[in-house]
Amino acid sequence: MTEQVSVEFFDTFMNITLEVFFAATAVLYVYWTKPFVRNKRAVYYAAFLYWLIGLIGRYTDAPVWVGRIMAIVGFLLPCLILFLLDDRRNPLQKVFICTVFSLIWWIMLEMLSELGFYERDIVFSFEKMRNSVTVAVIEFVVYNVLFYGIATVILFFSFRLLHKKYRRKSEELTWREFVMLLAPTGTFLVVKPIIRSYFYLWMDGIENGSIEENIPGDPYRIGFCILSYASILVIIIFYQQIRDRQEEEYARRALESQTEDIHRHMEQIEDTYEKMRAMRHDMGNHMAVIQGLIESGERREASEYIGRWQKNLEELAPRVRTGNPFTDAALSGFADRFAEAGIPLEDSFIFPAKLAIDPFDMCVVLSNALQNAYEASVHAGVPAVSVTSVVRGTTFILNVKNRTGGRLSDMSDDGIPYSAKNEDGHGYGLKNIRNIARRYNGEIEIRQEEDELGNMFVLNVMMIGSHQ
Repeated sequence: MTEQVSVEFFDTFMNITLEVFFAATAVLYVYWTKPFVRNKRAVYYAAFLYWLIGLIGRYTDAPVWVGRIMAIVGFLLPCLILFLLDDRRNPLQKVFICTVFSLIWWIMLEMLSELGFYERDIVFSFEKMRNSVTVAVIEFVVYNVLFYGIATVILFFSFRLLHKKYRRKSEELTWREFVMLLAPTGTFLVVKPIIRSYFYLWMDGIENGSIEENIPGDPYRIGFCILSYASILVIIIFYQQIRDRQEEEYARRALESQTEDIHRHMEQIEDTYEKMRAMRHDMGNHMAVIQGLIESGERREASEYIGRWQKNLEELAPRVRTGNPFTDAALSGFADRFAEAGIPLEDSFIFPAKLAIDPFDMCVVLSNALQNAYEASVHAGVPAVSVTSVVRGTTFILNVKNRTGGRLSDMSDDGIPYSAKNEDGHGYGLKNIRNIARRYNGEIEIRQEEDELGNMFVLNVMMIGSHQ
């Protein structure tokens, strides 16, 4: 009778423990996948399906091949839900994050199970453990609570570490990156059924009497699990480092390209100044010609001469006046581009001449900000761009606003929107702006606003410069 009660207790306790663990696993599924998905509702549906399919599989007495099919469905269906309900975006990444979750979950349980074999042998080496039902029950309860509790804690901190290291959660994963990240894990997917078959054969042998001893602990299986777990982390960390270096290289190329543009602006300024010096040098001659035409009564010719002279002066004068020739040239160039594209530009930018801020740095900031504003305005329903500035003591603040075609939802961990353009040095202007702002002990602020005309992207750049 006591033996029957013990068996019923073990079964009931084990069932409750497993259900609590699998419920915690579903919560961890939500925790892991949530940062990668825009539509958070998709995460909860996928986690529920993940838990429900596992529940059906645990309480369905079906052949082994049916169980394998259900395991595959339990992996693919939640992954499909994540993809479909998340606007059908980034399918490869959805498969990747689901695969990583399943692999880490399996590796962790496999490793702890192997350690459990050693714990079993140690426990049953004591006579009291073998002969006392009470002691056996206590050991059983303590071990399983610790086993599944430690597994849950390790899984949580594993996913937390991966969240920290895998920062580019919203970027599209390419086929090349997908294969690179998952190729090493192919061996895990092959070894998993091999180890499971090994356990099934051993248990069958114990049941039919051909094998007498329990499944032994194997240090090689533990080593395999540890190396497999470490390789997943290392591959993702190295991938992120490679992407970071690529981003730095793209940003450097973008800055080099902008530097060349600014040098061309400087050459244009020098050429303009040379022409203005020539016009001032010829001022006496022009006045003499005009006076001669007037004295000879050729007033119409004099008026035409003055008109041509005035037109030449207007062509030499910058379209925008900021108080600095370099920023004049940079803003004037963009003003022409905006005018050609039919994008209204409201400009009240004034260069902070009394602060020790390098005009070259200011040109880089303006060029990046206005380039982003131009590209966003092309897709806006009612385009509009404004550039303003203010100086308070030693603090300079630049404000750039532009309408966008929609609200930006892909933001990196440092608050900077991801760009769809990630090659040839494009799409990294905001990072260059932030680097320059920090060089002047400042920072940037990015906001998204809405009004009756649509979405508005707001960039504030703060720079602190000492008085000159």
